[in-house]
Amino acid sequence: MIKALLIVSALGGYGGGHTTEMPSMESCLNARTQIMEQDNSIKTLCVPSEDEREKLEEFLLILLNMVDMMKERENDRFGSRTDQPAN
Repeated sequence: MIKALLIVSALGGYGGGHTTEMPSMESCLNARTQIMEQDNSIKTLCVPSEDEREKLEEFLLILLNMVDMMKERENDRFGSRTDQPAN
């Protein structure tokens, strides 16, 4: 599931912003609506955010699959060379 970041900024306020990770885009949009109902001068934005752990796990799975494929190809190439005499 894609998470979302809720970014809150008050224009005439403390000069900074606030960012909160939300579990889903739907929950972010709900929080955004509630904030805007409280103070319309506060600007809010929901930005999709992917879980870094999931991205790393996906990358490692791809890498492991590539290693497995390379091993299979190596075995196909060199594993069938049993016709050469042993020294």
